[in-house]
Amino acid sequence: MMAAVLNHLWQSTLCLFAAAALTLLLRRNGAHSRFWLWFAASAKFLVPFALLLTLGQQLAPHEALPDRAGPITVIPEALNAQRLAVPFKEAASIKATATIPWDEIVIVVWGLGVCGLLLNWALRWRQLRVLVRSSPLLPLAAPVPVRSAPSTFEPGLVGILRPVLLLPQRLADKLSLEEVESILAHELCHLRRRDNLTYGIHLLAQTIFWFYPPIWWLGKRLLAERERACDEAVLAAGHEPRIYVESILKVSRFYIGAPVVGIAGVSGLDLKERVRGIMEGCRTIPINAAQKALVGAVATVVIALPVGFGLLLYPVANAQGAGSRTPQEIAREDYEQSRPQKEVPFDSKDFDKYVGYYQFAPMYFAHVVRENNRYYFDLTDDDALEIFPESATKFFSTIRVSQVRFVSDATGGVSGLVLYRDGFLRPAKRVAESVATRAEAELRQRIRNDVPSPETEAYARRMIDGMERGEPDYDDMGPVLAYANQLNLARIRALMLRLGKFESVAFDKVAANGWDVYEVTFAHARVEYNITPLAFSSDGKITAAYFGQVP
Repeated sequence: MMAAVLNHLWQSTLCLFAAAALTLLLRRNGAHSRFWLWFAASAKFLVPFALLLTLGQQLAPHEALPDRAGPITVIPEALNAQRLAVPFKEAASIKATATIPWDEIVIVVWGLGVCGLLLNWALRWRQLRVLVRSSPLLPLAAPVPVRSAPSTFEPGLVGILRPVLLLPQRLADKLSLEEVESILAHELCHLRRRDNLTYGIHLLAQTIFWFYPPIWWLGKRLLAERERACDEAVLAAGHEPRIYVESILKVSRFYIGAPVVGIAGVSGLDLKERVRGIMEGCRTIPINAAQKALVGAVATVVIALPVGFGLLLYPVANAQGAGSRTPQEIAREDYEQSRPQKEVPFDSKDFDKYVGYYQFAPMYFAHVVRENNRYYFDLTDDDALEIFPESATKFFSTIRVSQVRFVSDATGGVSGLVLYRDGFLRPAKRVAESVATRAEAELRQRIRNDVPSPETEAYARRMIDGMERGEPDYDDMGPVLAYANQLNLARIRALMLRLGKFESVAFDKVAANGWDVYEVTFAHARVEYNITPLAFSSDGKITAAYFGQVP
């Protein structure tokens, strides 16, 4: 979860930098253009790239999901994960070392921050709502109700769905008629621009990411540019700059800002800079064609690129039989594994097209065979499993929960398979028998000669060091092994305390299944450590490792 949040933040920050660069390019153009760039950057904090990627995947053609009841989960089975990580035979009297639940602590702190902001804004909105209800209507011809507030708050547009223009009592006693008209023109400009709505959207992003300073800086940029945009509109409507400036200065002198941040008032931020701009006539240059093209190109890249990747992702994954899975594929696979699997009638001769060898990694294969009317799935380092048909292309095992799905290419030939086990998909491509037998011969020779995989000893040392520190290096591990270690981290820490300080590691043998076995010496015990060789991995990571029995 933390990784996903950090990934979203840096992507959104990158968009914020792009918006800042474009606003510099448009610094001589109208403020409304810069405002919408800042607003787009703010909205990006609410729309992660992953959502756009999913949108593209939804648009891609795919099979409809079966109807089902209950939630969908994709979590490896705890027992299998424990077997892969730490099948120790420890005594029941050992107590697990307490771990600090950092994820839960971060979530609680974040939730408290969100609740604090919501409560603060709710109280201020309630104060403003009571003020609006207690204010009498004024007989002014305006597109929204105008009320006279018995307060010292500056004139402002209040509300989003049913906005109300709130004017302080006796405003006309302090401002001339021309000055009041310019103030009204400013507020009605906020109404036409729907500034309360856009800033409300930003406040939502600011509430969610309250801990991130750039989001607060972005809010100030939005306020500054929206006020400049209204200033430009008021002057363009023919109001005298001098009178308009005097009205703003008088409002700032006699009245205070609204109690809720973002209410469309008149004083705004950076008053000195605004006054200078107004007196200079807010001279702006219309956006030219090249600037429009540049802004459009950036917007296209930000939006269309992840959607396009999503459109391409489904067919690519389907053609390879694996890779990144769409949400539909994840849900479908999980649904099929969660429901009771039932054997269906199947002509055994139809299985012959699946018979053969499938390669997961350089030295890790599956051998699919048929013996009369029975079908078997044999992995390099495991016993053969009998599999049963649940459809024309999918087979399941009853001994260890798993599913084998065969994949066809564009010509209809069987090009590979996907093994679903422990909550993860593992793709394999179909290969000739000679490829598999050659790899098997090399593996058998390595077993006879007791030649370890070059990386396993270094991995064992890093893994043991991480376990001693209580911080395993998950970057070394495949997804199943990483999950298993996270699941059993408390047990690992407790057992490392029992074993004592690490002293040495020495290669022992290559096991009959091709795994490397090391003898690891600790202060209080000597144990075996079993590791899959990197030749069994398709991504250069260790897929499984565990200690033998602890004395």
